[in-house]
Amino acid sequence: MAVTLNISVSEDQAAWIRAQKEKGDYASASDVIRDLIRRERDKEQARLEAEFDRMDKRDGAPGPEPVAEVVRAAKQVRKELRGRYEAKGGD
Repeated sequence: MAVTLNISVSEDQAAWIRAQKEKGDYASASDVIRDLIRRERDKEQARLEAEFDRMDKRDGAPGPEPVAEVVRAAKQVRKELRGRYEAKGGD
């Protein structure tokens, strides 16, 4: 089930969203935003997977246990995302 959100964007951002829609790549402004969210989530997932791969290659090496590394990486991603969200004036 879809949830409706009301968001505020700058005039420049709104023009960009409309331009993406008018190019024919998207059926609606909502499709543009959903695609942006999907892409951002994909980037976040890829970054986490790369971090996990790096940890796998380090197995057996001295340092924190892998679980501690996973928790640290997840907290770091959350902190960065929260910082970006707050810097953009998020609610």
